Amino acid sequence: MIVSAIIKLAYQYDQLLTSYLQSNSFTSNLLATPISKLITEFLIIVFIVLFSYETIYWSGIYLKLWDYHAKDIFTEVPIHCSHVYIRLNFVDSENIELLDQYYQLKSNSTILLSKFHDHFNFNVNFDLAGDFNNWKKLNSLSREVFKLQKFIKYYFEFSPEDFEMNEEPEFGSTIIHLRGRVLNLINDSEYLRQFNQSSGIKSDNSSDNNKNELTVDNVKIYNNKNIEVGTHENDNYLSKCNIETGNTIDVVVVI
Repeated sequence: MIVSAIIKLAYQYDQLLTSYLQSNSFTSNLLATPISKLITEFLIIVFIVLFSYETIYWSGIYLKLWDYHAKDIFTEVPIHCSHVYIRLNFVDSENIELLDQYYQLKSNSTILLSKFHDHFNFNVNFDLAGDFNNWKKLNSLSREVFKLQKFIKYYFEFSPEDFEMNEEPEFGSTIIHLRGRVLNLINDSEYLRQFNQSSGIKSDNSSDNNKNELTVDNVKIYNNKNIEVGTHENDNYLSKCNIETGNTIDVVVVI
């Protein structure tokens, strides 16, 4: 009974498909021989089955009737910072307060740019004179605070060797690692090596009574909002501290 019903359905399908394909001169060529007709009908059946399956499957996922079958294999990997540009400069330890003032003003200037854009696009209130006065103070402080007249720009790229040892390597490199990279850069550069001394209490192994070598604690990192990333964030990841791929950030070494 069931077999005869299947045969009947197959015959009806064959008749319907044959009449449809023969109605067009182009598709009628697909029925030129029994073999070509068999292959054509088989491919059409496969297409209909696959199309129906995919439609039902993805509709069920969209409607949250079931989960994606490979969700445990293809997990979502957080975006990590793969490369970053740094602007490097140096500051004397007695100028820390002025340095903090500088970056407070610079952070406000970053907000100013947003306000400037909003003013001309959305007619937001904008204190032009007051905010440009901050820029003037910023330039004045820059000349007073920093050892170098201009920041030196470097490019740092992070490979798996830089973060595969981390507890969560999928998040990339950490703040302490970036501080170390900057310190290594200073040690390896003949020009920057002149700054590789920090005034302070003499250590037991020091040959200079007034100088100590720099450590990672001397390296100040500022994120893309010009806010200092404190030492309490040393074990945190760059991407979680507003330092993202392609950002240009300031790094200031206290000497």
